[in-house]
Amino acid sequence: MKLFIVESPTKAKTIQKFLGREFVVKATLGHIKDLPERELGVDLKTLKAKYVYRRGKKKLIESLKKLAKKAEIVYIATDPDREGEAIAYFVKEDIKKANKNVKRAVFYEVTKKAIEESIRNAGDINMNLVYAQFARRILDRLIGYLISPILWREFKNYRLSAGRVQSPALRLIVEREREIQSFKVKKYYYVNVLLEKDGKRFKAVYDYRYENPSDAKIIAQKLEKGFFSVYKAEERKENVAPPKPFITSDLQAEANAKLGYAPERTQKLAQELYEKGYITYPRTDSYRMNEEIAKKFMEYIRERFGERYVGRLRKFREKKTAQGAHECIRPTKVVEEIPEREELRKLYELIFRRTLSSLFSDMEILRQKATIEAITPELKHPVHLIAKGLKIVHDGWSKVYPTDIKEEPLPELEEGELLKLVKVFLEEKKTQPPPRYTEGTLVKTLEKLGIGRPSTYAVIVKTLKERGYVEIKNKSLYPTDIASQVVDFLMEKFPLLMDYKFTSLMEEKLDLVEEGKINWKSVVYEFANKVLGKELLKV
Repeated sequence: MKLFIVESPTKAKTIQKFLGREFVVKATLGHIKDLPERELGVDLKTLKAKYVYRRGKKKLIESLKKLAKKAEIVYIATDPDREGEAIAYFVKEDIKKANKNVKRAVFYEVTKKAIEESIRNAGDINMNLVYAQFARRILDRLIGYLISPILWREFKNYRLSAGRVQSPALRLIVEREREIQSFKVKKYYYVNVLLEKDGKRFKAVYDYRYENPSDAKIIAQKLEKGFFSVYKAEERKENVAPPKPFITSDLQAEANAKLGYAPERTQKLAQELYEKGYITYPRTDSYRMNEEIAKKFMEYIRERFGERYVGRLRKFREKKTAQGAHECIRPTKVVEEIPEREELRKLYELIFRRTLSSLFSDMEILRQKATIEAITPELKHPVHLIAKGLKIVHDGWSKVYPTDIKEEPLPELEEGELLKLVKVFLEEKKTQPPPRYTEGTLVKTLEKLGIGRPSTYAVIVKTLKERGYVEIKNKSLYPTDIASQVVDFLMEKFPLLMDYKFTSLMEEKLDLVEEGKINWKSVVYEFANKVLGKELLKV
């Protein structure tokens, strides 16, 4: 008998079918050990951490040890990231007492081929990943455990908390709200004409911004007596590349925009799809796609849509922080399998269409621009107006991943021909404040700023809601009064905690720990002392 240990019972059930009776597949149900709930659990001088069993996990480990004694080999196949590696480390530390033949198996999709390859290539625990998780966990514990009580005392509110990533994220929301509240709306006006040719109507704009409507009305009244002709007609071909396949932040943002799913819901559903074998590992910041599977997708496109729709496997410049071994989030099979549950099905279909579209041909469009000349006895010189249109020549990737195109094509226009005037009208516009963050756009902004990583985005947003810092209205994030007060307090007392660049630098240093280029304790010492300053020394 061989023992194969994963994190999730769902994944265990799926993998058991692949491996057969020779294997026993068991789940850890997440983390085995963690820092204690009711004490700091970290020696501030040595950074030695006190890791204790989570509730019910001591009993689970004992049952795994009994199985390990009977097994000829034990494979620990927890998730392929920092958290998964730390779980594997703690499991191995206990299991090796019962069986020294313990191997670490790593896979990125729950398919028979991937599982068998992980067994063939099984090796040892990647301690750099483990150290990166230790650094992240201890740093988060020090910041949260030492600053949160200060907030409790200051605001007499025990729901409040501070965090390495949570607090800068809250600052983003509060500062955006202040921009919106202080924004002064200004009205301005454009003079438009509605023209007609062969029964088809289109709009042309006099490209001058009027601050006063009475000034705009003067030119509008004069144009009403004008004659309109085509002064110049231009067309320009343009190729629009397909969207990239999904990474974690993109999936959370798109599922929020298109399906209305909160990031934590998207991540939970994506994890379930992964564990059931539908998609690859859903926590990734790499756009890379396996060449072999990409060719199969392109063959599917060829057979179903025709040669003209077949694109290519594009290579993207990866961020230096991208996890190289990971792939993008894609279906594990080319055939469109449909999960039974509706919310799972919707998310899977979104992933399937996005993956497919990334390998489609470009969308080909024709941008049209016409300069319309207006001649009227009321004006000394002709007036030029601009009409724009857009025509789709080849729909390409938009055939499977629709895009919003609001521009209509212009009628066929020839230089010198006269046009029929339908009406002249004023178009009132207003300056717009920046939009409030949605859960999806907040995640994308955090990614752009280098704050947080794929495994943390959903948790950040969830925490902000649970702590009473934000409310959701019409899909937008509104900070509460206490959120603004907490941000101001933290900006004054712990400015580095709230500094976006500093937080991004912390993430980069954690990545260097993961790569084995820097000692994890030095990172914790450096940032904890800079953020906490005297507060850390007092304890």
